[in-house]
Amino acid sequence: MPISMKGMLTISVGFVLASSLLLLVWLLGTDDTEYVLETTWRRVEPNPRDLFTRRIPNVIWQTVKSHRVPRAAYKAGNSWTRLNPTYDRIVLDDVEVLEFVEKYYNQTEVELFKSMPVGVMKADFFRYMVVYIHGGVYADADTRNHRAINWWVNPDCEFVVGVEGNGSFFCQWAFAAAPRHAILKLLVEKIFHKLTSGLDFSSPHFVHGVTGPAIFTDAIREALGISNEERPANIISSERGMELRKEGICWFTSRQLGRVLSNMFAHERAEFRESGWSNWFEEAEKIHDEDAGKN
Repeated sequence: MPISMKGMLTISVGFVLASSLLLLVWLLGTDDTEYVLETTWRRVEPNPRDLFTRRIPNVIWQTVKSHRVPRAAYKAGNSWTRLNPTYDRIVLDDVEVLEFVEKYYNQTEVELFKSMPVGVMKADFFRYMVVYIHGGVYADADTRNHRAINWWVNPDCEFVVGVEGNGSFFCQWAFAAAPRHAILKLLVEKIFHKLTSGLDFSSPHFVHGVTGPAIFTDAIREALGISNEERPANIISSERGMELRKEGICWFTSRQLGRVLSNMFAHERAEFRESGWSNWFEEAEKIHDEDAGKN
């Protein structure tokens, strides 16, 4: 039976719609875009006003292995830029990080920095160094910003820190401080002391104790006179915690932290692994196993 003109038109329209849908699916599933983080490295000293007023300057610090990043990291970075138009956002890659360390630290300290065997340890140490020298906000490159910084960093804050979800450690994948803050000074000194004394790889979690959340939490405790028995989650609501708030130490519970920031934990995501981001847990475990084999 011959097909009517109307029938042929219906078939043609259907074919075009189906073809368009297939093309759209293909385009969405194929993303060959190269996401590059453009940044300007400000070679300036901290603003003297920030040093004397104990003000947290309007700058966001981040670090990446390379300026070519996965799409998710690019979008996460844009969340900081979009929500904080009055802030400078400076992203340093591995080469620029080393340039920074060489500029502000002596040759012995530079060699100690370079000696750290896991990449994330250098990223950890750098965040403390750069915020100590320049002040500002630090956030991991796989961290999304959900609320403007001025909403959660008050003008009277000198050090801003949240509590990890487990309540046992202070969060160091995002924090803020005024330049030359005593907590970060002590923290940098403690890490250099550990590196000078020689690293102990007997625990698979040695990164936490040398540059990660454990030593970050220890430095906060020591600098503020908080006992080791008191969990960070309990410090915030304690009488001592409220007294410290009046002295410029601004706290966040893990729930409050989750309202303003979220971390994608890049080492667990295939998209990041495929883009060359390492799984530092695996790197640290390998070093631990090799050390155990020698002993």
